[in-house]
Amino acid sequence: MRILLKILITIALPGVAGAQNTIAPDAAIRAALQNHPLVKAAAFEVQAKKYAEKAAVNLPNPEVNAESPTGQFYVVGVLQSFEFPTVYARQKQVAKAETALALAGQRINENDLRYTVRTIYLDAQVADYQSRQWRTRDSLYQAIAVAAHRQFDAGEIDFLQKTLVENEAGKVAQEWRAAELLALTATGQLKTLTGLADWDALLPLRPDTTGLGGISGSGANPALLYEQQAVQVAERQVALAKSKALPNFSIGYMNQGERETPMDYRFRASIGLPLWVGQYRAGVNVAKAESQAAAARAAAQSQTVALQLQRTDTDALTALGFVRYYEQEALPRSRALISAVLRMRDAGQTDYVTFLKTLDEAFAIQREYAVQIQAFETARIQRLYLAGQ
Repeated sequence: MRILLKILITIALPGVAGAQNTIAPDAAIRAALQNHPLVKAAAFEVQAKKYAEKAAVNLPNPEVNAESPTGQFYVVGVLQSFEFPTVYARQKQVAKAETALALAGQRINENDLRYTVRTIYLDAQVADYQSRQWRTRDSLYQAIAVAAHRQFDAGEIDFLQKTLVENEAGKVAQEWRAAELLALTATGQLKTLTGLADWDALLPLRPDTTGLGGISGSGANPALLYEQQAVQVAERQVALAKSKALPNFSIGYMNQGERETPMDYRFRASIGLPLWVGQYRAGVNVAKAESQAAAARAAAQSQTVALQLQRTDTDALTALGFVRYYEQEALPRSRALISAVLRMRDAGQTDYVTFLKTLDEAFAIQREYAVQIQAFETARIQRLYLAGQ
């Protein structure tokens, strides 16, 4: 039994099973960005805003009318109204700013999707690691249960020890089935999110400690850039509201006199005077208040991102310290503990109660190592998310 135990325990240590088709996180992200409906929806919203730029100069339809100014015959006239040219220029500026805002919103959707894919990929890695460990542990405990049953029949152990071994083997079997189900669920979620099904393995669960140096600061955070662009839109709205107080014009053609009236006297022109100053001032004040609110939201978002960065950096450093501890001390100690308890069990120096308890503690070290890797990778993913990468 000792050789079997050593083989099984060696397999249970951190590693990766062989597979034909392995999908990397970057490939999963690219596939999700191409296939996810929300990304397509954001692209259509940007397209709609670009079309809206062409409609920024929205002249009213010309009026064509027929009337009899002299009471003797009908004449046909046409009248075209339009705003002051500054209004159209500023409407164009607002439309362009809103297009840029839609692009910023698209980047938020893409960043959220990258974060989701990375998180689910990590969950699938951890679930796969734990599933393989529980599967190997199940095989190990089944072998121990068989050996214990044989020793009980031979009168070498009592009923209590045999029952304890069988109970532990049953619990491990249930843990393995639960871990298998969790791994299948995480893998299915990743396949649904990416739209890819022609892969059967993930990269091994390892801490990506080299990936922190290339992560930028908070200046590229999509949510912050969105709020900053919203400030630009609000400022353009203020300028547009001010231009509404400018006069508007209309020009037309209609013969108001006899049939022989010279062509020069058949035209008409008018100017709209912005006399109701109060309503224009109120519109400007509304736009200014909205601009100040947008600026305050941008400042709040900047502060929020800075606080999240500080917390994320702390979490990453803390988890990395634990990962290094487990790699340099805890995992070697776990293997030494397993080797020692195997020797003691083969020599009959320990009972099954102590033997199983020691094995459980050794395997717990390996599970905790995976937990710390997940904590570090979660912090790294959060750092990438805050940096918009």
